[in-house]
Amino acid sequence: MVKISYDLGVIIINMDMLLILKFLISLALGALIGIERERKQEGAEFAGIRTFILIALMGTLSAYMSKDLPYFWLLSFSGVVVLVGLSYLISTRKNGDVGITTEIAAFLTFILGLLCFTDEGMLLAPILAIIITTLLAVKPHLHQFAHQVSEKELLNTLKFLIIAFVILPLLPDEAIGPLAVFNPFQIWLMVVFISAISFTGYILMKFIGPEKGLGVTGVVGGLVSSTAVVTSMAARVKESQFLMKAAVFAATVASSMMFLRILFEVSVINPLLLPHLSAPMIVMGVLGILLGIIIWKRAEIRQMDADLQLENPFSLKPALIFGALFLAILFLSKIANMYLGSSGVYLASIISGVADVDAITISMALLAPETIPHNTAVTAITLAAISNTFFKFLIALFLGTRKFARNIGIIFLIIIIAGIISVLVL
Repeated sequence: MVKISYDLGVIIINMDMLLILKFLISLALGALIGIERERKQEGAEFAGIRTFILIALMGTLSAYMSKDLPYFWLLSFSGVVVLVGLSYLISTRKNGDVGITTEIAAFLTFILGLLCFTDEGMLLAPILAIIITTLLAVKPHLHQFAHQVSEKELLNTLKFLIIAFVILPLLPDEAIGPLAVFNPFQIWLMVVFISAISFTGYILMKFIGPEKGLGVTGVVGGLVSSTAVVTSMAARVKESQFLMKAAVFAATVASSMMFLRILFEVSVINPLLLPHLSAPMIVMGVLGILLGIIIWKRAEIRQMDADLQLENPFSLKPALIFGALFLAILFLSKIANMYLGSSGVYLASIISGVADVDAITISMALLAPETIPHNTAVTAITLAAISNTFFKFLIALFLGTRKFARNIGIIFLIIIIAGIISVLVL
């Protein structure tokens, strides 16, 4: 009996501590949003940290009370709506301000407080609070970004999203045609996946702006297209030799990001390849970034503008081109493996890597291990990355200056040798 009584006491204490933790999380989230609002709207009647803390706690307390008093939370929320509405009317009459950002933030804070009371919401609520606070904090930048987006870019993006999220679910998810390679759903899903990665970099470039310097251009531009960055830098050095170190830096960092991008793609599609692929990709990627940092420290390039022209990855043209290329590489890789074995796959990887390293990476990740052995897929992806790197050297040679090509060539050669050694040793 004593033991049972003790265990029940422990359970009661634990339940109380969990309840207290929920209220503390609610308090912290209210404070987080409240701090941001108070900093942005000093002197406003309704914007303080205390107000938002109280709203969050009211939400959590309402959820707690609703256990015994159903719909108590609805009554509380109605009270918040009335109070916030009155505050908005007073503020509008006094200041002429018609913005409702703070008021919407107050409603969301109450809902987050409600969410904190649930077991699942204890993790979800902080995530949502961070997202909401971030959106509030970057409001001026969001407005600036919205004005930077052209009508053509917006329409292209909307068209792609319709095809990706409306038409994609309707596509048949089964292999059809020769060699059972053509799976409409899988093919377009991979197109959406790759386009989304590139689009992330594209948006970041538009949001941050190339005027932030070549450091941003190298890192972010590498997410979109390292080939485009090298091509742009080759053109810049022809304009002025004073841009040499800056151009080499941007080209090096962008090309290094390609290896890390490959690693991310494989980690999503076929994580079983990671133990074998991680070594060469990390070695080449990190080594390239370190070499770029060395160049960065030796040159005053932080404030240099990078006029990088990138096509919207969510426009239909690049998406369809990638889809066709991806399908062709799937066929080529499977046929090469059937008739030529591993050597045929390697040859296909080297050739296709020149055009698009993403397509061959995704193909190998999908074909391994059922069609192609793990080690063959890893070697093929590495060869494609090396082939693409060599192709970018040729771009630097023919579109830039000999000095630019020599500098890029030395760095790329070091990266390639390091990658080959890592494959053989590790």
